[in-house]
Amino acid sequence: MQSPTGKQRSQRIQIDYYKRRTGLDRWRRLCILLSLLFAGTYAIYLVYFLLAASSASPIKVSAGSQTLGQVLQRHFNTGPLSLSHASFERDCHVCHSDFTPMDANAPSDWLPLIGVNSDVSRKHLEDACQKCHFAGNHNRDQMTAQFAAKDQNCSWCHQPHQGRDFDLTRISRKRCATCHDDLTSVTNNAPTINKSVTAFNEVDHGDFASLKTGDAGRIRFSHDLHMMPGQVGIDAKGGMTLDRLSPSDRVRYSLENQKPTDLVQLNCQSCHEIVGQTVIDGLGTNLKSVDIELLGRSMTPIDFEKHCVACHAISPGVISSTDDPLRLPHAVSPTAMRTQIAATIDGSRATGTSRQRRDNSKKTLPPGIGEPSSHQSEWRVTDEEIAAAEELVRKQCLTCHFSESLADDAILASTSSNTTAMIPTRWLRRGLYDHAAHRLIDCRFCHADAYPKSRTLPQSELVTDDHEKVLIAGIESCQGCHRPADTPTPEELITRTLELAGTTTVLSEQSAADLIGMMPTWASDECILCHRYHSPTPKSHTVSPPVTSQSEAF
Repeated sequence: MQSPTGKQRSQRIQIDYYKRRTGLDRWRRLCILLSLLFAGTYAIYLVYFLLAASSASPIKVSAGSQTLGQVLQRHFNTGPLSLSHASFERDCHVCHSDFTPMDANAPSDWLPLIGVNSDVSRKHLEDACQKCHFAGNHNRDQMTAQFAAKDQNCSWCHQPHQGRDFDLTRISRKRCATCHDDLTSVTNNAPTINKSVTAFNEVDHGDFASLKTGDAGRIRFSHDLHMMPGQVGIDAKGGMTLDRLSPSDRVRYSLENQKPTDLVQLNCQSCHEIVGQTVIDGLGTNLKSVDIELLGRSMTPIDFEKHCVACHAISPGVISSTDDPLRLPHAVSPTAMRTQIAATIDGSRATGTSRQRRDNSKKTLPPGIGEPSSHQSEWRVTDEEIAAAEELVRKQCLTCHFSESLADDAILASTSSNTTAMIPTRWLRRGLYDHAAHRLIDCRFCHADAYPKSRTLPQSELVTDDHEKVLIAGIESCQGCHRPADTPTPEELITRTLELAGTTTVLSEQSAADLIGMMPTWASDECILCHRYHSPTPKSHTVSPPVTSQSEAF
């Protein structure tokens, strides 16, 4: 068969082909229309973005002063980083992976189809943050997969690109409420804490959990007695007077214009001191020159040799030549105590600092004064004397301790760093309280139960042991000041200050402020004031961080 000529082939082509519309033409037209629609939508979005910048701009640039180029730059780069992260501003890869979202709410169902894995991106960000911030996760192993992804995404709470002066550690309550408004949907198991916390009040937050479990201390103690003049009721004899104290203790416990014969009057500061109190007092109002958070978060531990020994010295009953009882060390096991007793009595007799046994006349010089006695049997301590002194010491110990705390193994365990302290240094175990920030407020505002109802009570009406009761006020003592900014000063705050002042006169808000040490009657109620998010530093980190950032505390 003969092949067709070129002319024959050209006759097959329809000359008006360009006037006909094929399927390809329709698709091309649709794509053009969609492109125009997208461009128009994007232009409208840019106008909206420009107008929105005038009302709320993280970098505080008014709309009138922004050019279209600045608006476009802000659209693709959502704002400057905070000052501490400004060095990363041109190195986006430090935090970001190309075309990979970090947001836990990203549409992860279809992203893997185009090769995008948001889990990889969040892991990349977490590793980048942990190079400087050694912070553990927040109970992530108890969360569902959705909320565990949020916990892994550091930027979920510490939002970047908010401007040079933005504080990355100031997390809003709304972020916390994302999970804590309904913990049943967050955790794999039933939550062991309040399943819904949305605001700081007794209804939406609940009272402090530590107040419901009782005091964890294991020491018999009565605040009522110790806050009374002389530490006794008004009808009791033997009240502690200043002249019964040692000279150094007398100076420490003397109040203004007191005479040596006056009764000792203790106050909260006699035993409880804010960590770094001397530093805080020296700074006065210039507290910004020191990391006050590290100083004021807790109180110094109660120490027997510092806070108790002035009145409760441990003595074996031996009277020295100065008529002062000989003192024994604290927290010594019974086995070691017997040795201490024997050595103390023998040593005091041998050196002449105590009276001889069987001689109360003081006429005969004891050993160590003049010619030493050659008959040791005249002054060596006997087994009967050791036993009597040991029983006397035991009775002194039982004034504050339970009998099971006096065994050798119990005393040895109490000196271990792994043992819970007999007197806790922190009672609110699920929240933090800054004593330094509240130092001007009268202690009675939060610890009214630690004071006797009156300083004229007889001994029979005083509580002899309050060690099982947490003498801390509940959430009502806090929410008077820590409340939303748009709420007025509640009547409860003024009423409470009136009770402290012992008056029923109606006071103004300014007068109420006077009664709480001129502190402001409003303060933030954000969760981060009392709660920390991150668990302790992961054990895998062994290298010390180069710089400690405030964000590590959260």
